[in-house]
Amino acid sequence: MLTKQPGSLAAEVASNRHPTGLKENHLYRFERYRETLSLNAFIAYDPQRLNGEAAPAESTHAPLFGLPFSCKDNINARGFATTAGTPGLADFLPEKDAPVVARLIEQGAVLCGKNNMHELSFGVTSCNGTWGTVGNPVHPGHLAGGSSGACAAAVAAGASAFAVGTDTGGSVRIPASLCGLSGFRPTTGRYSSVGIVPVSHTRDTPGFIAPGVSDIVLLDAALMGEKPVEPVMPRRVGIPERFLWQELDISVEKRCREAVARLEAQGVEVIRLDDSHLGELNASVQFAVPFYEFFIDFPRFLLAEGLEWRFHSILEQLSDDQVRNLLQRQLQQCSVSWDDYLAGLCTTGDVRTAWQEMFSEHQLDVLLYPTVSCAVPRLTDAHDPAVFEKLVRNTDIASSAGAPSLTLPVGRAGELSVGLSVDGLPGEDRQLMSYALAVARLVQA
Repeated sequence: MLTKQPGSLAAEVASNRHPTGLKENHLYRFERYRETLSLNAFIAYDPQRLNGEAAPAESTHAPLFGLPFSCKDNINARGFATTAGTPGLADFLPEKDAPVVARLIEQGAVLCGKNNMHELSFGVTSCNGTWGTVGNPVHPGHLAGGSSGACAAAVAAGASAFAVGTDTGGSVRIPASLCGLSGFRPTTGRYSSVGIVPVSHTRDTPGFIAPGVSDIVLLDAALMGEKPVEPVMPRRVGIPERFLWQELDISVEKRCREAVARLEAQGVEVIRLDDSHLGELNASVQFAVPFYEFFIDFPRFLLAEGLEWRFHSILEQLSDDQVRNLLQRQLQQCSVSWDDYLAGLCTTGDVRTAWQEMFSEHQLDVLLYPTVSCAVPRLTDAHDPAVFEKLVRNTDIASSAGAPSLTLPVGRAGELSVGLSVDGLPGEDRQLMSYALAVARLVQA
């Protein structure tokens, strides 16, 4: 029987194709699930889906054959409720899979459960008043991040081979970074957001959390029906020093600068940039655009699912006081006006233009920066407003730009996890993954 996780998802797929591999691997995943129940990583779990019975012979050639995965509980999947982490949706049973789930199953993966999350995705701590606070299996007593925190916890604990979360302002990349994993936010629109409880149509996207960059590459290729990319070392990398490399904890800066130094030692040209303008532009849209769009997109989702009559009852049943107060202020006081929203959309366009110009002016292949500016916060600091600001500070700009962003771990054993983000131009996801593969192999060697 498999006693530890293989080195990659590709290796696990190969093991699954062995006559006894599927049953043994699934048993291992189920045992890891049982051992980590205290993490509150799952809202729902179906052990029958991991019974070890082999799929039809022809499906053994599927690129993700037998890989148990979980998804954030704002993503529709048949046989499971879609709660979005809120009591008012606890009994909502969707009629069909979201396209991203359907495609992964078609490619051989096995959905075993739904992951806990920050209520309605409005937070980055995954402290859920109904289903419990998500624990960090790598760093007990510390936050797993959010809002896809339980996706990362499930993967880090070995209960899921990979997980599908959603990312609006960093909700895949933040927990991946805090749990020592790789996380990928694709170009907005690369993966379908149909069948997913929304926050913001201009920013939302499904994304993957997996152990390593090679796993992200495998998953993206399977989802898109493409051949996995090969590693390509970037020639010119941008270091945005005036915002994204500012206000860093010493431990975070040390590990990320070490990674950059290893690239320089291999002859990669490092270009230090002034990104302060990007930081200033994004500050004015970070909150206004997604918050206003929630009140457009969420009712539209409910209408499509025949649940439009539930809107007010869902908001009345919110278990998180901070989320309830935030949403009620908009309903009662219009804290973000129509004019604020329109101005935010215009500024979002400016952010995207500035992102493109930064790459073209300096002929960059990628941007590199610390994914999270602070050390992994303790659970006791979960409700500190400063924690939210620190966790989303760096990840939000790529969301505004609609750009692909991949975080990879660069921490050291025995230390708190540190993530390094590798970002590219919108639409150049495969090129970005090629560069990230090469960067990961060098800095993690």
